[in-house]
Amino acid sequence: MSIRDSLVRVLDGKPGQEISGEALARQLGVTRTAVWKQMKALKSLGLPLESSRRHGYRFKTRFDNSLISYQGASWIHPHYQVSTASTQTLAKAGAASGLPEGHLWISEIQTKGRGRLDRLWESGYGGLWFSLLLRPTLSPRRLAPVTLLAGLCLRDAIERVTGKAAALKWPNDVMIRTADGWKKCAGILTEMSGQVEKTDWAVIGVGVNVNNPVPKDLASRAASLAAEGDRVIPRSQLLDGFLSAFHKEYAWFNKHGFGPLCTRYWKHYWTPGEPVNLQTADGLVRGRTVGVDASGAIMIESRRKTSLFHEGEIVL
Repeated sequence: MSIRDSLVRVLDGKPGQEISGEALARQLGVTRTAVWKQMKALKSLGLPLESSRRHGYRFKTRFDNSLISYQGASWIHPHYQVSTASTQTLAKAGAASGLPEGHLWISEIQTKGRGRLDRLWESGYGGLWFSLLLRPTLSPRRLAPVTLLAGLCLRDAIERVTGKAAALKWPNDVMIRTADGWKKCAGILTEMSGQVEKTDWAVIGVGVNVNNPVPKDLASRAASLAAEGDRVIPRSQLLDGFLSAFHKEYAWFNKHGFGPLCTRYWKHYWTPGEPVNLQTADGLVRGRTVGVDASGAIMIESRRKTSLFHEGEIVL
């Protein structure tokens, strides 16, 4: 474990209590200068740290350290970091180096987190940011609905752990019900490499707003699972819930495809049957959502005709 990770763990074990730089250096077997440099770096990353010359360092708020020593099920091999540019980048490098399925990259903060279409994803302290490596036996075409499968498993985990109503938004978002209506709390990004009939690897990147505050400019359409004043949600429970559900459903999916899960996915859709605007590469499509098919495409009825769309974005 790095000095930085060790400092986070020590401070979290004494929430609100100040610990001197000398005591931290002695406990970790490093110099006070090393402690100071790491603390400065952690504060610049956005962790809620404060310091004073007389009393030392402390966390201003409770820090959920459940991910630092996360182990998971036997098929999971976790890699933890306090900060990284993107867990997706780490996972793809791991895939290219030949690591087997089940390797998992977790980070407290992503400095260059991204979603679909290379959009910036705010990935601050308190959220759940991870990427999972898969070695599927399916072709890329048959594997395509795995994003919808991951969304379904994540939705289920969110409801079980938090008790909050959660729903799905095609193709890769999870929404929660708030006092101001449905808002996005999570997104999924799937990337893969292979040939027409063979997938070499796939990486599922997941970002969930858990205990982290949502930037003001996003507050009208995004939300965190833990609202202001709520209890701290243990992110390891949420991660466990997702991985447990995904492991089971992924095994079924590899044998039977997404077809048997279409009805269940649509049951948890956030606006089934309602008017929708779908922005595609060919332009805007207006119609009514009526379901998803076995390929993961969304079905939109427009002018008494139902069409399938494999790409696009629901415009709110």
